[in-house]
Amino acid sequence: MSASITLLQTAAALPFGQLFRSTVYAALLGGTAMFFRPLLVGIGRALFLTVRPRRTRAELAARQALRDALALQRKDLDAVDAAEVRAMACRH
Repeated sequence: MSASITLLQTAAALPFGQLFRSTVYAALLGGTAMFFRPLLVGIGRALFLTVRPRRTRAELAARQALRDALALQRKDLDAVDAAEVRAMACRH
């Protein structure tokens, strides 16, 4: 109860003009952010890619080959069985 009383006392102490101006500024800032959201998202993605660039196709292929080799070692499958398992996985 004391938190709500403190909030009401604080709101009563603020001048109406300052409260109205702050509300208008917040609404304008929110509206501008929503209007330029696609641009801001694109800038954010570009900054992310400068910090952590995408892997090349060769790197992705090498990573997949390593993952497949480790899977073969874990399952102790020969190459024919591994190809069959991959073919079944592609269908599902």
